[in-house]
Amino acid sequence: MRSEYDDFFDKIDLPVDFRAAAAPLCRRLEAEYPRELDALTEDPDPRSVYALCDKAGVERDLGMLAVGILLGIRAHGTYRAKGIDDEVYIASMRELRVWGLTCLRERGHIGFYEWGWFTNFLSAGIVRLGRLEFHEIRFHIVGREGDSYEHAGLCTRPGDRVVNIHIPEDGPLDPALVQDAFRRAYRYFMRSGPALFVCDSWLLWPGNYDFLPEDSNIRAFMDCFHILSRDDRRFAGDLWRVFGHRDSYDPASLPRDTGLRRAMADYLAAHDGVTGTGYGVFTFDGERIL
Repeated sequence: MRSEYDDFFDKIDLPVDFRAAAAPLCRRLEAEYPRELDALTEDPDPRSVYALCDKAGVERDLGMLAVGILLGIRAHGTYRAKGIDDEVYIASMRELRVWGLTCLRERGHIGFYEWGWFTNFLSAGIVRLGRLEFHEIRFHIVGREGDSYEHAGLCTRPGDRVVNIHIPEDGPLDPALVQDAFRRAYRYFMRSGPALFVCDSWLLWPGNYDFLPEDSNIRAFMDCFHILSRDDRRFAGDLWRVFGHRDSYDPASLPRDTGLRRAMADYLAAHDGVTGTGYGVFTFDGERIL
């Protein structure tokens, strides 16, 4: 028998075991704690989510998943009020699936814990457009605050509004899907003429070129950008995205069960554990990178 939440679960492609765990709790929270849910709809503070979980006597990660589902369903009204179509709404709510699977992989149980990040999607402050996620930010070059950037006739100064890119962990970074996402974002943010896109990510760290194969999707993504700054660190904080959360990132102890893991582990061993992040930009005209 289908639950009242199954349409939402279908649309965000929530795994069956997550549905079975979350649906009864969603029903209970709606029946027993309507005022708390109303308050969270207005102000989704993570401390209030945890307080509700504790009050209801449920494990916090599972409780956060259920609250995320309930507030995600309510967020449909927010998206409609902002004139955002349902395709974008559903794609953005898939963040529950993305981080739910991360919780299962990293913590070994069904749940959700990346609440502060998810609130950006509840408010439509960040939206998913195809393969990537986007929002507008004020321009500043990480590590070079105060610098402007000029390319293809467009001069972007500190404080100008630009389109910022995030990369959800949700399947291959296919170059065709990436370009499609750029086009969608250009239209969504109503750009005209040359527009600047920016990204700050471990995927843009220039050292990746030294160990990734030429046909790597990550390299294709990097090739879209002009890297303006880099942050090199020993055992950088984003290594968990490749190897999972671990007590140690000693290369000798790292898993090598995929090509990326093998290549990065070998690189870490040869370079004293140094990786990092890169800050990149490109100028886009709605169809192509200039």
